[in-house]
Amino acid sequence: MTSANPLLRYASVMLERAAKEQKAPIWGVASRLLSGPTENRVAINLGRLSRIAAQDGALFVPGKVLGFGSIDKKVVVGAFSFSSSAKSKIESAGGTALTVEQFIKKYPKGSGVKLVK
Repeated sequence: MTSANPLLRYASVMLERAAKEQKAPIWGVASRLLSGPTENRVAINLGRLSRIAAQDGALFVPGKVLGFGSIDKKVVVGAFSFSSSAKSKIESAGGTALTVEQFIKKYPKGSGVKLVK
């Protein structure tokens, strides 16, 4: 891990610990994506999330969710960060935008969670 961002390092370590403690490999993959080189980090628009998501689904983005596009499904989205417009659009559609820590507490085993790369 080479990131100088302490919040990014904290989130990555939290994901790695969840992977080991819960025996949930999805969190290990998410940790590697989040702590990797900046050019490999995930940044995804809401329009793409809307196409990927199922109604009442759970999505985890190891990076940032951007507000371009719209979402009309009630989904739970966990991510390292959200743009303010993305967060308000997710919540206005009836969904929930969670931090990495909140998302891991809600889905400790990663069951039913779709990792968005």
